Amino acid sequence: MQFKLYTDVHEFYNDTHDVLMRHESQNMIPLGNIINGHEGKDKTDWRDPEKWVMATVMDEKGVKLTALMTPPHNITLYATDNIIDPKAISLLIDGLKDYTFPGVITEKS
Repeated sequence: MQFKLYTDVHEFYNDTHDVLMRHESQNMIPLGNIINGHEGKDKTDWRDPEKWVMATVMDEKGVKLTALMTPPHNITLYATDNIIDPKAISLLIDGLKDYTFPGVITEKS
């Protein structure tokens, strides 16, 4: 399993869009942001992808965990297909240990 931190919204979009679309209504916040970022429609304030924190945890089968923060908003997490993998969460925490987040948004369970 591998943690990946992104600086390019297009790469993040390519890696996560299809995974997030599996539960589109649940992932409206990150989907809306990455679509706008990918299309470059609005780069004002928090909508500027240069300011975002974008990360995934992947294994040989693909994305296990997606994380997106558009400062100053909370980080939004999505466990692929709502299957929570504790190892993926640990890798994400280790990979983002130098960041400060105001809160977390995720599926309740």
